[in-house]
Amino acid sequence: MQQIYKKIAELVENGEEFVLATVVNAESSTSGKMGFKMIVLPNGKTFGTVGGGMLEKDVIELAKEIFNTQKSIFKTYILREGEESSLGMVCGGKVQVYMEYVGRKPQLVIFGAGHIGKKMHDILSLDETFDLIVCDNRKEFANKENFPNAEVYNDDFKTSIEKMPLRNGAFVVLVTAGGKDDPVILKSLYEKNVKYAYIGMIGSTNRRDKCFTEAKKLGVPEKFLAEIFAPIGLAINSETPFEVAISIIGEIIAYRKGALKDVKTEKEVHK
Repeated sequence: MQQIYKKIAELVENGEEFVLATVVNAESSTSGKMGFKMIVLPNGKTFGTVGGGMLEKDVIELAKEIFNTQKSIFKTYILREGEESSLGMVCGGKVQVYMEYVGRKPQLVIFGAGHIGKKMHDILSLDETFDLIVCDNRKEFANKENFPNAEVYNDDFKTSIEKMPLRNGAFVVLVTAGGKDDPVILKSLYEKNVKYAYIGMIGSTNRRDKCFTEAKKLGVPEKFLAEIFAPIGLAINSETPFEVAISIIGEIIAYRKGALKDVKTEKEVHK
């Protein structure tokens, strides 16, 4: 057991992300015993065990999802023949596994350093939930003086995105001036081959549709565009930059908490 803790300490010290799966309850003759632990790395490599077999295989598959969502999962397996959660195992009993994401803070990238981008930065700076990145091709707006708590990029959008060390699970918000650069931004984001947790884009449905049409011409697939929250934000009749920033942050929080079904979004209202 000490070896698993040494590995956890090593990964944390190196700033590496991993999923820690722990058997928190085990009944009857299950191979996984309470307290068993297994580390799963992004490349699928594991250390330790939660009991082996199909149970362990399923935990590894779920860990792949966790690296994208960065949301912890608690799952119960009833290991009896005929039970959906048995995974074909017939050893009997019940195993409950808690799978916890451990790693760096998720990135939140704000494209657009105008009034809304600035308000988002200031509000998000009150907390340490995200590693903030701000990008705009206007150097007089996108600079460390205006965005002291963010990593700032102010080359043209394509070059800036190429330089960004984006990670899987990043949250992305497009609040650019006028939206003329949005198709190029989406194409560049798509070409990064990153699994984004969330992409949202401000603007009317007309602006969205024009952007998507241009993005398709640039080679961005429909499947990628269909996942974008546009128009962005919660439907709270927001008007001022502060209110719009709150509505966007609220939508991101609802998404992370799995509570979108309980709120009304602008995308839903303007289908």
